[in-house]
Amino acid sequence: MTKRRRRALAAALSALGLAAALKGAAAVRDAPAPAPAPAGPASCAELSPAALRGRRIFHHGALASGEPVEGRLGASGAALHGKAAACAGCHGRSGNGTSEGGVAAPPLTPEQLFAADRAGGAYTAETLAAAVRDGRAPAARELHLVMPRYRLDRAHLDDLHAYLRCVGRDADPGVSPEALRLGAALPLTGRFAAAGAAARDVLAAAFAEVNAQGGVFRRRLELVVADSEDTLDGAAATSRLLDQRVFALVGSVWSGDGDAAARLAADEVPLIGPLGSGLPASDPGDGVVFHLQPGLDTLARVAVAHLAGAPAPTGAGALLVVHPAGPRGDAFLRGARSEALRRGLPAPVSFPFEPGRFDAAAAADAAARLRPRAVLLAGEGDELSRWLAAPSPSTTRPRPALYAPAFLMRRDPGSLRLAAAARLLLVHASPTDEAERLDLLSLSSFLERHRVPPRHTAFQASAYAAARVLVEALKRAGAHLTRPGLVAALEELRGFDPGPGPAITFGRNRRVGAYGASLTGVDPASNDISPVSAWVEVVP
Repeated sequence: MTKRRRRALAAALSALGLAAALKGAAAVRDAPAPAPAPAGPASCAELSPAALRGRRIFHHGALASGEPVEGRLGASGAALHGKAAACAGCHGRSGNGTSEGGVAAPPLTPEQLFAADRAGGAYTAETLAAAVRDGRAPAARELHLVMPRYRLDRAHLDDLHAYLRCVGRDADPGVSPEALRLGAALPLTGRFAAAGAAARDVLAAAFAEVNAQGGVFRRRLELVVADSEDTLDGAAATSRLLDQRVFALVGSVWSGDGDAAARLAADEVPLIGPLGSGLPASDPGDGVVFHLQPGLDTLARVAVAHLAGAPAPTGAGALLVVHPAGPRGDAFLRGARSEALRRGLPAPVSFPFEPGRFDAAAAADAAARLRPRAVLLAGEGDELSRWLAAPSPSTTRPRPALYAPAFLMRRDPGSLRLAAAARLLLVHASPTDEAERLDLLSLSSFLERHRVPPRHTAFQASAYAAARVLVEALKRAGAHLTRPGLVAALEELRGFDPGPGPAITFGRNRRVGAYGASLTGVDPASNDISPVSAWVEVVP
């Protein structure tokens, strides 16, 4: 039951009086036990368009148009909208019923609703419409007040009726008793082809290892790869995979394209461990895309947390955040500001630039005028290299400390020398300690065992971690596998170790698996990159 539904239920119980509410609950519990479930009809193996629309109403409280379902507790009780109005919130994802706070929500399985010998008579399309809209069961019995009265037209009621004939035994696309079809959009041609092939080979090897052990609930995992061609966007390839009816996406390139995101959400297709887009701008809070690494806002927060623990130079001013305009850069600035406020530091100063038009000299001049305590630099390409190569404005003060996401750093000798001179600290989305080194050794052992050549390590490590998270969630989701069930299993992961990368924790309103980062610096004597801090956790 959702939090909003629980609050509305509490208000309803208070208004009615506990004794009356429990009396109604007892009446609900007295419904006859369902008959043994027959084998599901063939029509439930692949839901009709009407049943698919009905499932959105049942699980998400949403119409096919995306509009939220609306309901009310009783004739004039609390209003419910969207997810809070979803049938599954009280009756369970499989329609088996739940009990909470002394009130039981009865089963809504086909055997319970449509059995010919059901006490009071089997539900029909007409009596179901009366129950959903007016709160009247067959034989005119009034349903409990905490059963919402929904505003649904006849077409929507017919959709819900179609799904209720299959709830609990419906099969999502890509699911069969023998196999589970999973997709990945990866670049297999063009300039990123080698990286895409490296990720594909790791996913294939991980699934082969699971299949050799009997699969997951005796289902073998099948990988379908769509070529995203010369791009790390993946939107068009993702659409092709959905047309091929894959169950979920894993280790797939992703840029957050709006149309692709809308289709994933509409079809309820989870994407686990997206690759190729750098890092998420921030935690989206819900949805079907599960990121394994922290967002740019978290990297900025860790940089500020590390800076707050160091002594401030005499006369140092506020932080300067140099960032691209747009959602990702704005998230970086937002993270720096929120952590500075939390640490009692002055509010950072923003220096935005248009993506692809970074003026390093102008940014350096701004830093010379501001005399900041440190500079936090975000970007999408060569911004860090251009900052390091820009001539320093004439000043007797030492250059401020510089923090930047590690993925911006080039590892050639010249860049490393400049980084050392600039007192650069790199913020990593993964741990850099001994435990992570052992995880990478484990990955190397996996690659050797499956005769996969090590290459494009970042892509291989990310694909391996995504596969491990997916397989763990599939095991937790159970034998009756649905997309909502997989999402629920992912939401229950707490501190799961995927191998390479940080431990993963998701939740109902958390879609970024890690809130922390680690830092490295460049030794001026050796120009080697070495750890500066262990994993630094920040509060979500």
